[in-house]
Amino acid sequence: MESLSTFQGRINETAGEASEANVVAKTTQIEDTSIALAKRPKVEHTDRGQVSIGKKSSRKMLKATPKQRSDGNVMGTNNSSIVSKRSVERLYMDKPHFFHYFVKKPIRRSPLINRGYWLRMHAVETVVRNFLDKSSDRKKVVVNLGCGYDPSPFKWLSVERYRNAATFIDVDYPELMARKKEVIMQNQELERLVGPLHTDTPHPGLLLCSDSYMAVGCDLRDTTTLSSILDHKLELSNCLVLCVAEVSLTYMDVRAADALIKWAAGFNDVRFCLLEQCFPGGDEKHPFGQKMLQHFDNLNTPLRCVHTYPTPEDQQSRFLNAGFYSARARTLWDIWHDSCLMDPKLRSHLNSVEPFDEWEEFALFSLHYVLVEAVKIPHTSTMNDTQRSNIRSPGSEAQDDAVPPSNGMSTEVISSPNHRRQRKFGAITICSKTMIGMHGGIESKGRMQTTDRYRLHGAEADCERLPDPPLNIPARACHTITSVGGGRELLVGGRTSPDEAMGGCWLGGVDGWKTVHDLPKPLYRHCAAAVSVSDDGGDAVGVLICGGRSTGGAINGAWYLWQETKGWSELTVSNHSTCEPRFGATIAATRVRQGLLLGGMTEQGTLCDGVWEWFLENNGSPQIWLRRRQDIDIRPRMGACLVQSTAGLLLIGGVSRSLLSEGEEILCIRDLHDEAIDPGSFQKSNEGHSMAVAPLKLDFSNSRPLLVGHAAHATGSNLLVVGGGAVCFSFGAHWNHEIWTILLPDNGRSSSSSQRLVTDTNAQLDFRPENDGQAEDPKVPAVRPADTKDILRVKLETAEDFDRLMNLSRPFIMENLDIGSCTKAWTADELLKRVSPDRIVTVHQAQDDNMNFQRKNFQYVKKPFGEFVADCTSGSKQYMRSLSAEKPAAQPANFQNDFPELRDDFHLPEQLAVVSRNEHSSPFRISGPVNMWLHYDVMANVLSQIRGSKVVALYPPSDALHFRIPPASSTSPINVFADDTHGRGVITDPHPHIRATLDAGDVLYIPPMWLHTAAPLENLSISINVFFKSLKTGYAAGRDVYGNRDLQPYENGRRAIEKIVKSFDGLPKDIRGTYLERLAEELKSKAIALRENGD
Repeated sequence: MESLSTFQGRINETAGEASEANVVAKTTQIEDTSIALAKRPKVEHTDRGQVSIGKKSSRKMLKATPKQRSDGNVMGTNNSSIVSKRSVERLYMDKPHFFHYFVKKPIRRSPLINRGYWLRMHAVETVVRNFLDKSSDRKKVVVNLGCGYDPSPFKWLSVERYRNAATFIDVDYPELMARKKEVIMQNQELERLVGPLHTDTPHPGLLLCSDSYMAVGCDLRDTTTLSSILDHKLELSNCLVLCVAEVSLTYMDVRAADALIKWAAGFNDVRFCLLEQCFPGGDEKHPFGQKMLQHFDNLNTPLRCVHTYPTPEDQQSRFLNAGFYSARARTLWDIWHDSCLMDPKLRSHLNSVEPFDEWEEFALFSLHYVLVEAVKIPHTSTMNDTQRSNIRSPGSEAQDDAVPPSNGMSTEVISSPNHRRQRKFGAITICSKTMIGMHGGIESKGRMQTTDRYRLHGAEADCERLPDPPLNIPARACHTITSVGGGRELLVGGRTSPDEAMGGCWLGGVDGWKTVHDLPKPLYRHCAAAVSVSDDGGDAVGVLICGGRSTGGAINGAWYLWQETKGWSELTVSNHSTCEPRFGATIAATRVRQGLLLGGMTEQGTLCDGVWEWFLENNGSPQIWLRRRQDIDIRPRMGACLVQSTAGLLLIGGVSRSLLSEGEEILCIRDLHDEAIDPGSFQKSNEGHSMAVAPLKLDFSNSRPLLVGHAAHATGSNLLVVGGGAVCFSFGAHWNHEIWTILLPDNGRSSSSSQRLVTDTNAQLDFRPENDGQAEDPKVPAVRPADTKDILRVKLETAEDFDRLMNLSRPFIMENLDIGSCTKAWTADELLKRVSPDRIVTVHQAQDDNMNFQRKNFQYVKKPFGEFVADCTSGSKQYMRSLSAEKPAAQPANFQNDFPELRDDFHLPEQLAVVSRNEHSSPFRISGPVNMWLHYDVMANVLSQIRGSKVVALYPPSDALHFRIPPASSTSPINVFADDTHGRGVITDPHPHIRATLDAGDVLYIPPMWLHTAAPLENLSISINVFFKSLKTGYAAGRDVYGNRDLQPYENGRRAIEKIVKSFDGLPKDIRGTYLERLAEELKSKAIALRENGD
């Protein structure tokens, strides 16, 4: 059977933006493309991968002890890593290649994964190479602790100069090493490199032994056995030893991992190279750290050591405490910026292999991995005073000089939920005095060309609303929109894919948008600022452009000025500044022709230091003057926003050389002088007006945003931050689901407001989403939106508890119910192991985010199950409701019968016995990021959410009349997620409805006739519905395959209506109409009486 990754590689090969948008789907899944371990059950992958499983071994695994299951999961952290490394090997490295012996089917990873793994491999290989190159008369030994299928020894042995340089020892679990031995012995090239084998291997854990290579099967927690195995062949006390542990110790119990490090420190001459995850900020509050932890927790391979040794400084102390004489810990981001390890030629080679623009995400990944190099050399002092002073208790606070002083500027933070589509790398457009928009950018499904509007909550809608950028402007990201006065804006550049920049420009205003002069060359990730220019004898507003990348990734070193009457002109840099070309920088005007340029990234991918001040001279031929401000000390950033506000210039977010603390996320830069600068003095002096830099005191509580790919705008004393997010390597994507309004101090004076986070959408200064430009339906009255009630969440003890709650006739969510192992086991790739990827299923394939059953904006498509799952995880708008495998047109779906491969993993608990006794059907549902239409079911049902999260909206049966549901139908054409939350409701006099988030493991009870719909929050959502008959009478007789046939009295009533209408045939129209209307009113009054009186 093909795995998910195979289908992704075969079906989902897309270029440009699609590959970027789908990076999570393509990199977080499990690939069964590596060699499966023999006779061992499959477990889900972590940083190092997975192993295979069969049905029998699955059941056997369920009977295993907790320790055996844990060991199995740890052993499973192998295959995904070598699949990624094989991708790197094929693209970036010269032959000979060795990963292909252990990877059956190569998968091309996303550029982000490739570059991240390349850096991991490069860092470790550099340490090993330096060790092998070290001159010594003693024997060298390289011990790879937790090696997995890593073929590094064979790579070194294939190089002539290293062939006899050392003995390479691979150590891992006995089962894994037994399979690795088989692969080695089945391939002549590997067998040749190992060399003649020793026949005297008395210890059973010594699986292979030659002068150059040893394969050892041993639990790393058992250092006694490990020592006895190695002592049979080597006297390590007389050798130079290098121990390597690449993301292996982190899964061990901390005490066991520390014991292994202390064991290594017992050798006379030893070095240790450790690579594992870290929290560079000291805790897991950063969204990337939270996503990383969640990923490994979900896969039952929690990161254990990172909590005890979160920072590089903690890791240094760890090794010094273990007995090493010196230790150096650096993040991979530090290594990336080390010119000794990363020379320009090497960087140029990387940039030439594949297009790359995930720099912020690459920085976040690199910051969260630490490389430790520890050394214990004989005839050296155990520790000098400096090294001893570096030792501190695990988890204790380290002093960081880069953290801004505590006397920052007080602010108040207000958050509100963003119900619009999440996007990053868009651009702010000014819609009106009380409204802004975020145009373009990237969402989970690709680039965007629409605009989401946000208005100041409580403000009346402006009559003079400027038009959004039209949809005929191609979708783009990393562009700029700059206000040029008079309600006009200039949209410049952007990109489709990292190697396809765009040169088109548009000017927008009250009369709409029109194309204007193209850029001299296509650009994206440039920065722009409005400046005052002399134009045809008068003053006008122009746009200054600096930096950026062009098609093919070339860096733009020119400055350009746009004037409406002249178009673009390249400026002369008059003082021959040493300001290097950059992209991803920030620029802002401090005065009409003067401003600052900060940060950015060089062509080699390193951050640009320094703050530069610029001055535009516009007399005759425009020219730019630049000088570096030595007095302004701001750490370099890339991907930040720089906006002008009443408090000063605000530098917001981005990535830096170290992880920005919450106190550094937003800095305020204030000019301490008001007078304009004289051009002559600017040219002659290297110093400008004094400027003060202070952090804003922010309290985001536990909902810290990820300020990457965001956009910001200041209006009055408020700073609005919208959008943003990042692909967190292979751990999944994080999107900012809230809008942040920061109340700024006035002109640097501290705000009297207390620091707090208000999660109240009715806050006075709360920005909230507006309708995104969709045409209004004239048939829908513009009335207030429905109020929202909280859903009841319960923990059931008995079946009687469920029966009592059902009598309330309202939805509720049941938590902590035992519904089986499905919530842990059913990853996408696991499904393809258990269900044949070639099985044909019928799916709904949609074009829009919201499926509409009445408009049929989707198609019924039959396709292989594997292809469907791959499409969903890649962000395709598809949805499957399973049908009966035996008689799809005649019998209701029954999960237990229709998917026998999975039935042991799901069951209803005893508390839901009434559901099991009265079950009608149990369809299996899998969907991508597409919303279900609003509808009701006549039968009650329990919805078990198994994988992913979704937002559900539920309305009582009495609201059915307000949703334009046609007769004899149970579906509404209204998209409640798009309409009823934006201040322009669609429901006339609705009852308060329920909106809640359903997470994996939650079970939702939906009473009969309650309208409901759901919007997935992730690409892949898996659930099972169990419909059951909860009414004592009234169900329609005959076939009801889907369980959505209306009650028998309603069907009878509709037939009676037809007879009543027909009985008036022959009478004049006005008489006939009058009587029918009277009958309708009489029926309505009886319905109201029944609802109110209950009889």
